[in-house]
This record gives sequence, structure tokens and C-alpha cells, in this order.
Amino acid sequence: MTFFKKNLLFCVVIGLCLVAFIGGALLAFSSAGKVEKAQLSLSTSESRLQALLRSTPAPIESNLAIAEQNLSNLQSAMAEIRTDLQRGAAMKTSSDGVSVIAGIQAYIAKLNKAADSYVNEDGIATLVAIPDGFAYGFEQYSKQARPPEDPAKAAVLDKQRQILSYLIRELIAAGPHSVDKVERKIFEIPDQDGFVIDPAISSRVPGAIDTTAFRLTFSGYTDALRDFLNSLARFELPIVVRSISVMRPSGSETVVANSTNNDARNLFALFGDGESTAEETASEWPKTVVEENISKFTVVLEFIEVVLPDSQNLDGQDGQDGQVSKENQVVSNPA
Repeated sequence: MTFFKKNLLFCVVIGLCLVAFIGGALLAFSSAGKVEKAQLSLSTSESRLQALLRSTPAPIESNLAIAEQNLSNLQSAMAEIRTDLQRGAAMKTSSDGVSVIAGIQAYIAKLNKAADSYVNEDGIATLVAIPDGFAYGFEQYSKQARPPEDPAKAAVLDKQRQILSYLIRELIAAGPHSVDKVERKIFEIPDQDGFVIDPAISSRVPGAIDTTAFRLTFSGYTDALRDFLNSLARFELPIVVRSISVMRPSGSETVVANSTNNDARNLFALFGDGESTAEETASEWPKTVVEENISKFTVVLEFIEVVLPDSQNLDGQDGQDGQVSKENQVVSNPA
């Protein structure tokens, strides 16, 4: 103790040096740990960089530009596919009952004229036979013109008229001997059902796929059936052939084609990804139908409307069947 009192300054200096030494040692130890961690992190980063550079494709600027271009191309292709899928839902319809009935009467007159003025591939005028009083699926409106009071029903009626107009024009252009019957779902008149497609062959999926079905019966040679199917394969409207039956002159009937709704290829063949197209299938008819004789064909068809998530709000609707918000908006088919 006497030593410390006699050498107080010296002891203070030694103490300060000791504290500085200990602090420096601690700081050096801490810094060494940080340096070691930094070196480990650098080593890991270098390893990852080398792995990325060895990957295919390497994430360099040129490859990133190619990836961005591929993404852009995929987005464009997806937009095109979406447009095709929604082609059915893009049809504009009217909910004005008076104009809808006027359109149906004009439709009947135009198709009668087309049947009377058909010219075959040899340039020869050939009459396509039509039953007396035939109205191409709208016999209820051939003589009376009482419009539907429900705007939603008027709009769906207008949709049926537009689809049938396309189908019958293509059928007459195929040169059948006669158009015998056109059947549709009659939803607007109580106690009348009309044609109702068998759910086993329908593509309809509530909330996902809407369909409008028709059944056409006509007589002619196999060429007329083939040409009619080939015209539908051009995809002007999203229409799928669900079944075909043939009645031969002998009275025997054969089901040539009959698809089921659990075979997705029947639906997506419409977009070129299915097992066969209508044109390819039509090439098989001569194997099952005698071309030299006039046969009666019955064809069941479905107009397809794919309901995509973004499309449900295009016209202010919630996707419920039979709903219509205003004139010229698309409505779902209640059939």
C-alpha cells in the first residue's frame, strides 16, 4: 500500500495501460470474429455466383433479355387463347322483344330465300326442299309476333336466332337435298320444352362452361354432311358436334358419332388440341354411309361459352343464368 502511495502516478499510468490493453484485446477478438464471418459470407457468395454462371441459361444480361421476350410472347399467346375461349360470350344480343321478333321474321325470310336460290358447285340452281310453313326452329313466331315480356328471355331468344342463322346458312351452303327439322330449347313459352340435350353428351359445366344446344335434321348425300362439318371446323363460332346419326333409305339407323361430356378432348378439339377435328372426322363418313343414296342425318351441336374469371364482370353481371343488365349485353343461356 505504501508503494502505491509513493508511486501513485506510476500506478495510475500502469492501470490505464492495462485497461487499454484489455480493451484492445477484446476489440481485436471481436473484429477477428467479424472478419471470419465476412470471409465465410464472401466464400458462400462466390460459390453461388459460380453455380449460377454454370447454370443453363446463365442469368446474364443477354439471357435475361431473352427470358423477358419469351414471357412477352407467352402473355400474347395467353391473351389470344383467352379471346378464343371467350368468343362465344362475345356475342351481342338484344333484350328488346319487338326487335328480337322482327329479327326472327327476317331470319326466316332470308333462309327461305337462300334455300330457293341455292346454286351447286357446277353452277346449277338447285332447290333445297323445305317443309311447308317451315320456320327453322321458330315456328312459334312464324305467324304471330307477340314479343317476350321478359328482357332476359328476349336476349337469349336473340342469341338462339343468331347461332341458328349461322348454322342453317352453312347447312344450305353444303347442298343438302332438304332441311327437315330444326330443334332448339324452348324456354320462353310455358309447357313447351323443345329440344333438350342429354346431359351425358353435353359440355355444360355450371359456373365454367355455358352451352346452347340444337338438333338439325336434313337429307342428302354424304358430301353434304362432310361439307357442313368442315364449315363448322373453321371456328367462326365455337360450336362442337356432340352426336351424329344416319337414317339410311332402308330404314336402318346408325349412330356415327356420339361424344360424352367427360372426354375433354371433344371440347378442346375446337381449339386444335383435341384428338381430331370435324374435318378429319368427316373423312370417315364414306366408310359408314352409302354415298349413292340420299340418307337422313341428325346432328346435335352445342354452342360453347367458356366463363373465365375476368369475364364475369365485363357487363356488370355475376354470371347467373338468365340475367341481363341492359340491352345489347351478353346473357347466359338458361337452357
